[in-house]
Parts: sequence; C-alpha cells; structure tokens
Amino acid sequence: MIKYFKCSLILAVVISCKKEQEVQEAQSIKKDSVIVESKAVTENPRDQVQHLFIANGGSILYLKNGEIKGQARFDTDGDFITELMKTETYGHYTDYDDYLIDKKNKDTTFFFNDFGKIDEDWSILKGISIENPMQVVSYKSPKNPNPSQTETISETRLIILSPETKTFADENSEEAEAYFTAMDDWNFYSLELNESFEKLGVKTHYMKKRFLGLDLPNHKSITIDTKSKINGDNVLALLYKKGKMPIIVSLIFSDNDLDEVKEYLK
Repeated sequence: MIKYFKCSLILAVVISCKKEQEVQEAQSIKKDSVIVESKAVTENPRDQVQHLFIANGGSILYLKNGEIKGQARFDTDGDFITELMKTETYGHYTDYDDYLIDKKNKDTTFFFNDFGKIDEDWSILKGISIENPMQVVSYKSPKNPNPSQTETISETRLIILSPETKTFADENSEEAEAYFTAMDDWNFYSLELNESFEKLGVKTHYMKKRFLGLDLPNHKSITIDTKSKINGDNVLALLYKKGKMPIIVSLIFSDNDLDEVKEYLK
C-alpha cells in the first residue's frame, strides 16, 4: 500500500511538472507571437521606399530591395504608398548617385537637371522626402572624416565653398588668365551673395576646409565632401537652415528663386 502510494505521488508530481512546463512553453510562445505580431503592425511601408516618382500619367515606386512597382493614374490621396505597395512588381533597377537604370529595358532615369535642381516629379529620393527642388540629397561622405579637415555648422548659415587654389609657372598663360578671371568673378559674386543674404537675416560662413559637418534633427549629423559633386553639380554655395537638409544656391544671387529661399528659411 505504501509502495503504491509512493508511485502515485511520484506520478502526480511528474504530471504536475509536465503541465507546468507546458503552460510555461505556451506562455513563452504566446509572448513571442505577440512580439512578432507587434513588429508587423508597426512596420512602416514608407521605410521600404528608396525613390517615389509621381506624375500625371501615374506613380512609380522604387523600393530599397531593387523592385519597381507602379500604376497609371493612381490616386495619391491618403495613405497611397501602402496601397501602391500592393501593386504587382513589374521590374528591377540599379541605383547610382544621380540616376537609376532599369535592368530590363536599360532605360536611364535622372534625378537632377542642370545646376543640381531635382526634377519636379520626384517626391522621394534616396529615402528622403523632397521639400525643396534645390534640396541636397546626393553627395559624397568620407568614411572616416578627418576632424582637422572638417568644419561643423550648427546654426543657420549661407555657406560659400572656397574654389580650388591654383599656381602657375607662367602667370601670363591663357590657362592662368582664365583662372584669374574666374577668381575675380567668384570674389565679386560671393560678396554680392553675402550682402544679399545679410538683408534676409542670414550670416555667411566661408569654408576653408574640405569637409562640411551639419547637425540634423534627432541628434543626427551628416558630413559632405565639398570638393565632390553635390546633386551631380559642382556647387559653389549652400544654404543651411538649422535642423534641415541644406539646399543649393547659385553664387549669382539673381539666379536664385527668392520665394523658394524664403520658404526654406521659415
């Protein structure tokens, strides 16, 4: 009888432990399932978009995984990116600094026109929402920037980039004379640009070093190699509003769209 009681007790303990283990495993699985489901719910389709092209004829999504989706005459009201993501993938592309190439038909689509201006039909480029057609989205950034060659700006400024300094064995040569003429023009127009932006309440910073560091929202920052092309162009001046991506400005003040400049500075 005692032996039977001990066996029954052991069996009861084993069954109890097994049930407790099953409950714990079920709770663990349930907890893990909730976490996975939560991630799926909070995932934003916008984060998957590399480029977005919107025109009267339709909208085209270029995803970060290289897929192309789109539809003619697509309604762009409301959360249309989520709906556009549901359309069929009809192509793939290769991304470059200033353009992309369709892998199938080899068509090249450019992001910028002359002077680094973004073509008007681009709503998102390189994952960045376009708020100004002169907004900087394409630039070279050093992998390991040298602090001694970097100037960091954290306040609103007109930033005038310094031209390349050259020396000539024969200062009377055609090349030398062309360079000195260009430098005279740079001095004249940069001074005029400085004075014009001062009237708008914007101070000027003249770059002396190669790399430009800028502070952005959410404790982010970027570093731009000012000796490389910006938006596919050899840029001579930038306008930086504290907390925003900079925009390109022409060294010749009258060539700038003053309304766009004022809108950016708001």
